[in-house]
Amino acid sequence: MEASILLDAHVQAKRIYNLLNEVMDVSRQMAEAVDRDDQVAIQMLVSMREEPVRKLQRARRALEEQRNALEPETAQRLSRLLNGEAAETEAEAPLAAQVGANRRLLEQVLELDRVLNRKLTREESIYK
Repeated sequence: MEASILLDAHVQAKRIYNLLNEVMDVSRQMAEAVDRDDQVAIQMLVSMREEPVRKLQRARRALEEQRNALEPETAQRLSRLLNGEAAETEAEAPLAAQVGANRRLLEQVLELDRVLNRKLTREESIYK
């Protein structure tokens, strides 16, 4: 796979990581507001979290568009890397590492979201 393809994908993956960090930060602030029972802050933080989530969707879409523009064999390899498969070459290693970091951070964000959802909605949680 060409270095430019890997670099473009790595840039998008890094952008996703930064956005996940932003979502995590806002989610932590929201958890603190929930613990304080600060309804105004909760509403404000819910709104604030929408923008990085939208940007995450756009970054993911950009990765999909990049992959769809590639030759089938290259697109398949990129898909496997983006789905967490280990690097086969030294050139793939930075992207594979970033994808792994993204996955770990996403799991943390999702766990915090589950906790927040249960606290906010109690018996009507979507995670039942």
